Amino acid sequence: MPDFTPPPPWAAAFEMGGFRLLDVNELTMSLASADTSELAEEELEQVSYWRPSTVGELTFNWWD
Repeated sequence: MPDFTPPPPWAAAFEMGGFRLLDVNELTMSLASADTSELAEEELEQVSYWRPSTVGELTFNWWD
C-alpha cells in the first residue's frame, strides 16, 4: 500500500486553478466507502480485476 503525506503548504496554489489535493484521510479511505458511481464500465472492470482497497490506490493506479 502506498504511503501518503499531507499536502504541502504551497498546495493552496492549486486551488487558484480550480484544483484541490486530497488529504491523507481521503486517500486512505476504504474504496468500499467511496462513491464509485461516476466510474465508467471499463474502469469498474479494472477495479474488479485489480481490487484496489483505498481511494488512493485507485486514484494512482497502484497496480501499474
